[in-house]
Amino acid sequence: MKPSSMAPVVVGVDGSASSLSAVAAGARHALLYGCPLLIVHSFNWLPRQPKHIDPHPADTANSLIQQAATTARKVYPDLAITTRIMEGDPAATLLRQARCAAALAIGDGGLSSHICLPTHTSAVHIAARAPCTVLIARATPPPSRGPILVGVNASPASERALDFAFDTAARRGGDLVVVRAETAATGAGTTDPARDLADLVAPRQNKYHVAAHIRVLQGDPASVLVAESKRAGLVIIGARSQQPYGGLLGSAAQALLHHCPAPLILVRGLMPHRLERSDRRLTAAATS
Repeated sequence: MKPSSMAPVVVGVDGSASSLSAVAAGARHALLYGCPLLIVHSFNWLPRQPKHIDPHPADTANSLIQQAATTARKVYPDLAITTRIMEGDPAATLLRQARCAAALAIGDGGLSSHICLPTHTSAVHIAARAPCTVLIARATPPPSRGPILVGVNASPASERALDFAFDTAARRGGDLVVVRAETAATGAGTTDPARDLADLVAPRQNKYHVAAHIRVLQGDPASVLVAESKRAGLVIIGARSQQPYGGLLGSAAQALLHHCPAPLILVRGLMPHRLERSDRRLTAAATS
């Protein structure tokens, strides 16, 4: 396959089960959008290493990244794949790579196994600071028939997430569920939330030729979306709500990052191009 001039989907690997899931998810996402895949592993050289630290990190890194590339090629043999081993802090390295990425895919680092949110983990740090859209994969595969779930509110970030969700649904196939959560405070106005949501969804249904299921539910948005995510195959949400600093995650995104069992996409921008007829072969390859 010829080298692509498009920005890559970057995947960070560390040998964990969730990072290998990120390789598969990132490869599928790259193929759907016609992007190359860049698999990255980063490690630090440590002088006078203690006995419990790997004495041959370069050999381990090479083996790990080759395993990841082989995994991606077995599933998507036509995908343009490159690998890169780098020295430095893994989180900082991935954040640098994300500056020129179409999207960044990472494993969740075991977030779903914690009772309290460990805000110091690499997954949390990367998800909060990455300048591009981030896909967080889980160690356990999601339901094979689960729908794509997107959470929306009145923010511009959620409208970008809605566009992203429709585009993804058009490429992947399957059901799309659009959820808006209403609390007593947000539902106290004179407008009809269901009608407002239908007005947001209707033009996108026509544009992407995807029929969406609309749900307006009562409750705290974070709690509602976490509950709905338990039946989803993929969850999509804007990275933040109305917060002034772009690097921070919204409360719903934070809750989903920790408690959602499905792969999660935190949207910060759209992918390079919309679905066209010529992309149907890519969709068929990635959904088969």
